[in-house]
Amino acid sequence: MDPVLPDYIVELAATARRAFAELGGVDLARQAEADPRARELAGDALAALGALDIDPLADADQALAALALCREAGRVALPYPLEAMLCRHDGAVVVLVDPADPLVDHADLLDPMLAVDLAGQVHHATVAGPALGSRLGPFAVPVELQPHDGFADVDAPATIAWALSSATVLGYVEGAVDLCVEHVRTRHQFDQRLADFQAVQFQIADAVVAASGLAELALFTVWRISELGAGARVDALALRLHAADVARTAMRTAQQLHGASGVAEEYDVSVLCRRVQATLRSPVSSERNLDTLTAAIRQEGFASLFPHGRERVST
Repeated sequence: MDPVLPDYIVELAATARRAFAELGGVDLARQAEADPRARELAGDALAALGALDIDPLADADQALAALALCREAGRVALPYPLEAMLCRHDGAVVVLVDPADPLVDHADLLDPMLAVDLAGQVHHATVAGPALGSRLGPFAVPVELQPHDGFADVDAPATIAWALSSATVLGYVEGAVDLCVEHVRTRHQFDQRLADFQAVQFQIADAVVAASGLAELALFTVWRISELGAGARVDALALRLHAADVARTAMRTAQQLHGASGVAEEYDVSVLCRRVQATLRSPVSSERNLDTLTAAIRQEGFASLFPHGRERVST
């Protein structure tokens, strides 16, 4: 794995950031909640970037490009199902679902859909109703699942879907931390900047280190998937679990250091902290993600400094 991103991936990310900023940044998420038709602007921007032509399973470069775009989309809570559009099989988008409560973000923009549950079972998914429109899941759409008759090899698309959702979470974290850094540099208390308080510096440092560590793990996991495909499923599940842990701590810090404004809808950090909840809970909570990861490690092993699961039993 090369931890240094190629120049063309860095340029792609910078171009995407400018394009999303021209759409209004986080304001587009607010607009889309008021009028879902605003999502078309995000779709047009992604099409102009060539995002919908990327196949993250084709090679390492396209996998990195997909990661970079999802990361930038997360920074502004882009109201568009980018992850799903990047994970395709035979013309259908591949989404992750919980059969007990099948919800898919922006499912009304996705057709046809192949849904994969935690057990790896494949279903046909169709929209079953309007979006919830709730505060934490404004674009979550209930879907109806029908068994898929026949064989569909969607293990690799499902694996990269876990990784790309983590990349989106990484973007949310980085966006919130950046806003927090800007806030503490410009706000004053007791005649000095918030950033000059050592306690604030410690919290910012912890959040930045956590975000940097998540970024490194995301790059490593995408490299593993580009090498192993569905064989890196355990890595993708572990990345997703770690992304949720980092999001909870780093984004809580970002919101708390904003004070009361951190929960005011007018502030972007509030929108980021609210909108990330749908991604963190889709398709299942971190607790069930941990159960799935534990079972996968027992069955498939886990490449690390020490043997785990199947590898431990065989040594």
